[in-house]
Amino acid sequence: MISYLRSTHYRPAIKQRDELQPGSWIRSERPNDDEKQDLVTLGIDADILADALDPHEVPRVELEDGWTYFITRLPDTDDEFNDFTTPIMFALSNKYLVTVSRDSLGRLWQPFIDRTLAPTTQQPKLLMHMLDAIARQYQTRIATINRQMRATTSSVHTLKARDIATMTEYERKLNDYLDALQPTNTALEKLLSGKILPLYEDDRDLVEDLSIDFEQLIARCKSLLRTITNLRDSYRAVMDTRLNETIRLLTVITLTCTIPTMFAGLFGMNVDLPGEHAPYMFWIVIGLSALVALPLGVYFLRKR
Repeated sequence: MISYLRSTHYRPAIKQRDELQPGSWIRSERPNDDEKQDLVTLGIDADILADALDPHEVPRVELEDGWTYFITRLPDTDDEFNDFTTPIMFALSNKYLVTVSRDSLGRLWQPFIDRTLAPTTQQPKLLMHMLDAIARQYQTRIATINRQMRATTSSVHTLKARDIATMTEYERKLNDYLDALQPTNTALEKLLSGKILPLYEDDRDLVEDLSIDFEQLIARCKSLLRTITNLRDSYRAVMDTRLNETIRLLTVITLTCTIPTMFAGLFGMNVDLPGEHAPYMFWIVIGLSALVALPLGVYFLRKR
């Protein structure tokens, strides 16, 4: 699907248009073959367009035939590729800003359109606003993971196997975020050179602020990943301690039962034994067994 949106300095509210005009934002989502051909006819490189629709494409920025291509990834998708991010491409020329994605991004763009007052005729500035919206999405997802982790891991002694499985899922998601955020921040730093995309002073300030935001997101992801690693190590240590305590207790019980078992084996043999017909011999054997076994058990328990 392709739609045209446009706003100006005098009318900054972004509105959908029926026809393509210079200074428009061309929004393409899940393009079919005919729509891909329309984008190529517009001037977009066919190979880069194919890369933008690759579910595993890595963020980058490059300049080709007068077009600036900025490819990054958005957080949280649920598709058959089992990724937690999806690619999106921003293509800028002197006339248009084109966004291309392999997924429907209504949850991102509709709030952006509703609250953003920015002229689409200023493509670099509009790009910075769009990247800021993406950064806010990452901030929301990472904050949600942080809250869920705190709720799950209130005490390491109450952790269960399913909690560790949940932590592993968070770890995979954060690693996927990190794989998208780091090259995106590198691409932003390349924009500051001004060689790939001409920037005014205000635009440079926006890029620098965005770079700081992405650096903070990267640091937050790394911090949460360290927390997950520490929690997993703590859980392993607690489980090892519990296992050792259980084995120690079972060993003490085994040693304690060795003496009564020996007496029971001796007096259970089908041969004549001294005193086997004596009165109260059963209780004498039981008492002797307890007299030896109990002190032995207490000794090993105290010695741990």
